[in-house]
Amino acid sequence: MSRRKFLATAISLFLILGASSAQALSKGTFYLELKNGCYAANKSATKPSKWSDTNYKTLYSTNCAAAHHYEVFYTGLIKAKDLNSDAAKKEAGLACDNAAIATLTGQKDLPPTLTYGYFFPDPGAEEKKYGKKIFCFFRVADPKDDKYTLSIKRSFREVTYV
Repeated sequence: MSRRKFLATAISLFLILGASSAQALSKGTFYLELKNGCYAANKSATKPSKWSDTNYKTLYSTNCAAAHHYEVFYTGLIKAKDLNSDAAKKEAGLACDNAAIATLTGQKDLPPTLTYGYFFPDPGAEEKKYGKKIFCFFRVADPKDDKYTLSIKRSFREVTYV
């Protein structure tokens, strides 16, 4: 391979690989298709995000070492018949409680406003397509206004390598 072709190939590869982390924030993920990992609420992951009943359905996957707003730490299914019921909320809350305790036990230096919540499908079309899935996530609430989620640059899930 000539030197010029090699250089052009190397530059192209560098541009493609370098763009992939920026593109991770440019392509949103529907909230019922999340996997364990970290997500930004918007494309400005370094700024706090205001929580609302409508702005959580598209999240942007990112590396947990980079700025993000939410960290999905558990996905599972619930058995409650009616997702609008108190029983469904109680079951989802209990599943997230147990998963959060298992995830956080033994960790130090946790933010004082670390909290967690969950998503599950809206009854109707979402429930028909996605079933009774739940997604538990960590977030760090702004101590001045807990409707805002602060940007963080760490993972709360401990990763063990074999």
